[in-house]
Amino acid sequence: MWERIEPKLENGSIILIHNGTENTASSLDEIISKIKEKGYSIVPVSELIYKDNYTIDNSGKQHKNT
Repeated sequence: MWERIEPKLENGSIILIHNGTENTASSLDEIISKIKEKGYSIVPVSELIYKDNYTIDNSGKQHKNT
């Protein structure tokens, strides 16, 4: 799983991991450790979304209202 995540990992990335798949539970500790080793923090999605004076377009990008 990490091999698929790592090349796409950047600030603000949201990683969706389904809990019903065969390897999720056994891979989660490794994925979290490697994310932290790269200097990233793991936060709830609610901390990534700007709430005041922003809109989200149909591609999921946030734009400041002018």
